[in-house]
Formats: sequence, C-alpha cells, structure tokens
Amino acid sequence: MATGFPTSLDALTNPLSTDALTSPSHADQHSNVNDGVEALQAKVGVTSSAVSTSLDYKVNKPLNSEVLAAIILMDVGA
Repeated sequence: MATGFPTSLDALTNPLSTDALTSPSHADQHSNVNDGVEALQAKVGVTSSAVSTSLDYKVNKPLNSEVLAAIILMDVGA
C-alpha cells in the first residue's frame, strides 16, 4: 500500500507478536512505514527549505503586508 498522506491518513495494521512474518507481510509493513515517513519528511521539509508547500518554509518565510494586516485586524477585533 502506498501512503495516502498528507491528503488522507493511512490505516496501518499492527501485527501481534504471535503473527507469522507473512501475515501481515513483514516486507509490506516496512514498506508502508517507510512511505509514511517519507511523506512526513516531504510535508515538514528540511531546515531552511525553499519548498513553498513545506511546513518549514511556511513557518520561517517572512510575512507579507497582507498577512501582517490580517494579523493586526484580528488583534484589534475588527
């Protein structure tokens, strides 16, 4: 299963300690977790990310005048 994140949440199977390595597939379990971690890394981004859709970029980019004006209006209750 490929990850659906970030547009949807994945439904992962948690195997029991008594389950065989083939049910659920051990390799598939690793693949699913790897896909999810890669999707999280892409969404969060690296330090000083230039990717405008990453959270790192959005948190660290300078605010433009429109955003500042909206914040000021929220502060004064307009």
